[in-house]
Amino acid sequence: MTAQNLLNIAGLLTGMTGAYIMFYFSPKVDSGTWLYLAAEAEKIKRRDRRKNKMIRNGMLLLFAGFLLQLIALFL
Repeated sequence: MTAQNLLNIAGLLTGMTGAYIMFYFSPKVDSGTWLYLAAEAEKIKRRDRRKNKMIRNGMLLLFAGFLLQLIALFL
């Protein structure tokens, strides 16, 4: 392996690690600090849950992309 490949592997592993950390330690969206009407509160909670899912899914996609790059490097 060349130095270029080793640096590429190190960069990909670093990116995967960063995505993993961001996935597990990302701040959760929460609008519970404000007072809302009952109908508004439920709507806002659903929006917050959807945003949290999107944040998590984005991090998983980032991790999967790095993993695919790492696999492709050895093929």
